[in-house]
Amino acid sequence: MLKKYRIILASETYPPDVNGAAIFVERLATMLSENGHDVLVIAPSPTYEDKMETINKNFKIFRIKSISLKPIHPYFRAVWKGGLTAKIRKAIKDFKPDIVHIHNHFLIGRKCIKIAKQNNIPIIGTNHFMPDNLTEYFPKILDKTVSHYMWKDFIKNYNQLDYVTAPTHVALNMIKKLGLKPKSEVISNGIDLKGFKKQKITKTIYKKFGLKNDLPIFLFVGRLEKDKNVDIVLKAIAMCKKKINIQMVIVGMGKDEDSLKKLVRELKLEDRVVFTGKVSDADLKQLYSIANVYIGSGSAELQGLSVMEAMANGLPVLAANAVALPELVEDNVNGYLFELNPKNLSVKMIKILSDPKKLKSMAEQSLKLIQLHSKENTAKCFEKVYENIV
Repeated sequence: MLKKYRIILASETYPPDVNGAAIFVERLATMLSENGHDVLVIAPSPTYEDKMETINKNFKIFRIKSISLKPIHPYFRAVWKGGLTAKIRKAIKDFKPDIVHIHNHFLIGRKCIKIAKQNNIPIIGTNHFMPDNLTEYFPKILDKTVSHYMWKDFIKNYNQLDYVTAPTHVALNMIKKLGLKPKSEVISNGIDLKGFKKQKITKTIYKKFGLKNDLPIFLFVGRLEKDKNVDIVLKAIAMCKKKINIQMVIVGMGKDEDSLKKLVRELKLEDRVVFTGKVSDADLKQLYSIANVYIGSGSAELQGLSVMEAMANGLPVLAANAVALPELVEDNVNGYLFELNPKNLSVKMIKILSDPKKLKSMAEQSLKLIQLHSKENTAKCFEKVYENIV
């Protein structure tokens, strides 16, 4: 039986933020606390005030007052630098962690590195970082320059760690090539298999979102921003709408929402495409359950949370042949990979609906392949890392 540890998880993003890293940290913290470890999450507060939240008897969140990064980023917040070192130093001193686990290399992460090193506390880090998720908020002419310095800063900080993990082989190899030196391994971000299994469909879900129950549904879930390439999806639908009669449901919010809705009008797809905005967890699970095919069109995915959720629901997937998505979607097994252009995607959309027997087989394969990524298995992997490092 593994020893129970006192673990600090430090992250620059945490719910109510909605992104893969935030959801992963919350899920890991919950699992570790349920397994008997004492957990303290250090993360930005959603307001301009410090506060301590008690989740259960051995899980607390230290929220550090923060400021909004709008208009640079629509929802990220940066912790207030004034007194930050003293706050984190006190949190570490009071909590007395056996290990510190960071998830970003920005203000909170680098302060934790410095203080953990000073106190001889083992410190590991998980990589959730891709400059592509942030460079779109800078002038395009600066993309390469900003990306270069972001990676340089990342490697500088993560090379101070005792151990590094990444959710996929692509994500790990990427930072190794950039000069990562500490020992490292791949550990999946994991998924709540039970929480996202296919549900009994309620009669009201179709009416609620204006959907027809006799047409195939393609689904996308995620931020409506440049790196998700939803414009390519819309253009692909326009190309194949005369050959297949489908519906496209787009779940999520983001700075590109208005321009994407404008594109729908220009392509005359109003009767084909539904934007739901942000939805409740219950509605999201219902939408996964009524969908026939999931489209993962992100070009900067270090794993792909929504693709994993779709697979847990037993959905075939059309995935961009980019970064880490091919590690989840095996071409012609649980879906098809497509190149990031509308023509290629439109061909794959037609193809995946052309053979019902194959479509059913792909759905079964998605469910089979995702079993390796259970959140329980992810927690066990991190517990072993903590044991070895401590």
